[in-house]
Amino acid sequence: MGDNRRRFVRVRATLRFTFAWADDRGEHFELFRTLDVSAGGLLLTRHVVGSVKPGLGVEGEGAFNVDSTEIRARAVVVRVTDDGFAVRLTNLPRHLEDKIVAWVFRIEAHRVSRRLS
Repeated sequence: MGDNRRRFVRVRATLRFTFAWADDRGEHFELFRTLDVSAGGLLLTRHVVGSVKPGLGVEGEGAFNVDSTEIRARAVVVRVTDDGFAVRLTNLPRHLEDKIVAWVFRIEAHRVSRRLS
């Protein structure tokens, strides 16, 4: 079995994610879609083909909704793909981290119960 360094369980989910950042090209505010979500980070894809995406190491402010709660957090780009990027959430308050963890486990439990029925 491989070495899994992830601290949180990750689930496939499509949510709206807004990201604001500044770089040498200026200030940006773009809408993305999540491909997967955990309390530690998200894998994102462009919402609009050809929209600006941040580069590796860029830090910004991200926001998405889980169970009718807006999650706002600092995020740093840790991987860049052809169509998107991955961010690690930083300085996420514990109560929001717990909210995401509970949501992830509900989503996964629902998927497992559907497979078993």
